[in-house]
Amino acid sequence: MTTDILARPFSGAEGPGRAALAIAALCSVAGQITGQPSLTWLGLVALGGFVLCDWLRVRGSGRTVMALAVLLALATAALLPEARPVILAAATQGLGFTALLVALATLRPAMQRSRLLAQAAAWLIGRPRGQRYASVTYGGHGLALIFNVGVLQLIGDILAAARLDFRQHPTARHLLMGTMRGSAAIALWSPLAMGFAVVTSSFAALNPLAYIALGLTLALVLLGAGCLLPRHDRSETLDLPGDGSARAMALLLLGALALLASTSALYLLAGLSFLTATTIVVPLFALAWIRIEPGPEGERASPAMLATRLSDLRNEMFIFAGSTVIGALAALVFTLYGPQSIIAVDSPLMPVAVLLCIWGLSVASTPPSIPVILIAQLMATSPLAQDHALSLAMALSAGWSLGMMVSPVSATLLLSARIAEEPARRIAWEWNRGYTAIAVPLTAAALALTYLLE
Repeated sequence: MTTDILARPFSGAEGPGRAALAIAALCSVAGQITGQPSLTWLGLVALGGFVLCDWLRVRGSGRTVMALAVLLALATAALLPEARPVILAAATQGLGFTALLVALATLRPAMQRSRLLAQAAAWLIGRPRGQRYASVTYGGHGLALIFNVGVLQLIGDILAAARLDFRQHPTARHLLMGTMRGSAAIALWSPLAMGFAVVTSSFAALNPLAYIALGLTLALVLLGAGCLLPRHDRSETLDLPGDGSARAMALLLLGALALLASTSALYLLAGLSFLTATTIVVPLFALAWIRIEPGPEGERASPAMLATRLSDLRNEMFIFAGSTVIGALAALVFTLYGPQSIIAVDSPLMPVAVLLCIWGLSVASTPPSIPVILIAQLMATSPLAQDHALSLAMALSAGWSLGMMVSPVSATLLLSARIAEEPARRIAWEWNRGYTAIAVPLTAAALALTYLLE
């Protein structure tokens, strides 16, 4: 069965859904490059086909968001004709988000077979006592540029293999927390993060390069502050496996930089949006990876392997595509009938309020992606989006990043809870309490200062 999937990824029960996703992603990119509306329409039809094929395979949260989006779009289009172009634009934007998720899914088969990645993670965790936290924090942050939350699973697997009990070994807790904080902070600036796609698509006045620079600076400051927190692992006499490879770590970091440079080059030289550029570059990177790095038995993987996991992120695809339409309609209704003064307050407290709103909803068991998309659509209609795009966009990304560490339904916290075999809320509010207590005020101050300087 596994061999059949590798050879024919578009066959079997999930094959039609994967095929529809591949068509949707290709049409999205081709439509953005050529400007042909027919390609975009074909992509939307393919996206609809994917929704029908995979409806029963998606979790309840994804189905709820998608069903609500479809019902609202149909009702609004019938009752409010001026909403139809808004619905089409939002659906097109949702198609672009789906295409990016499809591109990111091509990395999963490459990650699964990579010995380099396992060796790099082992090297991070095998540093001398007292250096391990900083190693997994910053090293995990660098690897998360490509692998996102996958780095957390790798570190968790190594800790499990070492048979560490998270209740008895503070080192295990701190290493898991350091990795979680490092991977979550990538949402502040990485072009491969969905938050980056959302804010750069919503704020036309945003300079993506300035956004990357500010987000990276803020991430390094927050992670550095985390390294200064009191930790029991500094004095613990616990040895961990040291069979990792510094060369593997260096090669993967160079690959991450090459990926970032290629995406930036397409943005600067070809005039493509970062969303489209990333969607193009990531599958090419994954293809080069599986062709260059041999498998466990020295074999070279077939390009068809990259299509075997295309629908793995189906729940996220439903949520992003549906939330984009819901957010656009909410912004339209607010623009027509709502009090505009609420989102037009010219104050450095505005980005702080956005941050705290997303963070607070995350605490209340909301996936941070949903309020980020909704607020991004709403703030994009505000006059502040022209003069203060950077601080508002950074507030959205920071809310997403910090929200992932407190929302008990976020993928980051759920994965951490599964690795540690502890309740998600305990990890958020006992293990992670000190970091949150410094990260939220520091971020709020940085946002207010950025607003004043714009």
